[in-house]
Amino acid sequence: MTHSATTATAPSTHESAGTPRTWSFTSSVTGEQVAITCMPGCTIDHTRDAETPSHPVDIYCWIGESDDVTLPIDTTGTPEEFRVLSSRIEVHPFARALSHRLPFAVVEVVDEHWIGGLDPDGLEMVINTLAERLDALRRTHADLVRARADYAAEQVLSALRQNKAEVTA
Repeated sequence: MTHSATTATAPSTHESAGTPRTWSFTSSVTGEQVAITCMPGCTIDHTRDAETPSHPVDIYCWIGESDDVTLPIDTTGTPEEFRVLSSRIEVHPFARALSHRLPFAVVEVVDEHWIGGLDPDGLEMVINTLAERLDALRRTHADLVRARADYAAEQVLSALRQNKAEVTA
C-alpha cells in the first residue's frame, strides 16, 4: 500500500496527537516505497524523509516538549546557559536494535549529553536517582541558609565585640 507523501507535510500538533500520520518514503537500499505510520503524537515533520530517498534506519519518530530549561553552567570561567533535563520519547521502527523498535525515552542531562534507550523501568531508575539528588540539593539549601544566618550573626557579634573593645579602651 503506497501513501501520498503529502500526508507527511504537516507535523502532528497537540490537537492531532491522537491521530497517527501514515506516509511513505523511498528506501535508499531497495528503491521501493515503504509505508510507515508515525507513533501517535509524533512531532517530527517527515516531509524531507518522504521527498528524498532515505535509509530505513534513518527514519524515526519522537514525542517531546520543546520547553527547554537552561541553567548557567561554568565550564570555562564564565557561566554559559546550557539546556538541562529535557526528555522525549522516540521510536526507530527500522532500527537494527529490536529494543528501539518500541518507544523508549531519551533524557538530555545537560546540553547534548544524553541517557538513551530507556524502557519504562530504566526511566523510572533515572527519575528515582534524580529525585534522590534533588533531596540532597534541598538539604544543601537548608544547610546553606543556616550557614549564612550563622555567619551573618557571627559577623554582627564580632563587630559588636570590636566596637565594645574600642569604646572601653
